[in-house]
Amino acid sequence: MPQWEYKIVSLERGGLFGASEGVSEELLNRLGEDDWELAASLTGSETGLGGRPKSRTSALVFKRPKE
Repeated sequence: MPQWEYKIVSLERGGLFGASEGVSEELLNRLGEDDWELAASLTGSETGLGGRPKSRTSALVFKRPKE
């Protein structure tokens, strides 16, 4: 059975209204070249304007086979 190692990429909040800066294609391509593949996105909820909850992605989880 394969064993995996994991990497968590946190999505930082910033900007005028707390918008996420996002993940660049360059970063994703670099991770892909190193055999990392997206395994999951972690979401959380927060209260937006008007008190309505909204969800947002807070981190991406990547995995690759252990050497």
